[in-house]
Amino acid sequence: MKKLNIDLELLFQSLSFDDDTLGSEYLDTETGDIMNIPYEVTKVVKGELDEEALADWQKELLKDAYAIEEDSEDRYIMIPNIDDSFFYDAMVQFSEYEVESEILGEKLLDALNGRNPMRNFKNVICQYPEELDKWYAYEDQKAKEYVIDWLRGEGIELE
Repeated sequence: MKKLNIDLELLFQSLSFDDDTLGSEYLDTETGDIMNIPYEVTKVVKGELDEEALADWQKELLKDAYAIEEDSEDRYIMIPNIDDSFFYDAMVQFSEYEVESEILGEKLLDALNGRNPMRNFKNVICQYPEELDKWYAYEDQKAKEYVIDWLRGEGIELE
């Protein structure tokens, strides 16, 4: 397995990046860097847009975008989006196994069974500051596990 120094928080944010119209996220498997290549830059690389249409900061990303496009050695891995079920499942597990109050656990599970389950979960948990702190710690731990598992699946482990 290849060992890399990667910013886990940034990688999780990239996995959570959920708007394809803004661009794509890539992991450089040589440096551990995470890059965002905006949609417009990709269009220039593919010949679908003139370089002059880009802002100056976007032009600075062209070198990386061309390197990604021409990559034949799998140096760059496109970072996928996390499926919403990950977040939902984490909320269910938290409600069932981490919440000490049976009443609160039931409220949270009820919230998850209605319309807009994630928003409803957060609306309920926000009413309980101590549980909210526990939720954030739990969510962070689950996110870290997810990122490490994804990296392992790509043949990468953290230094």
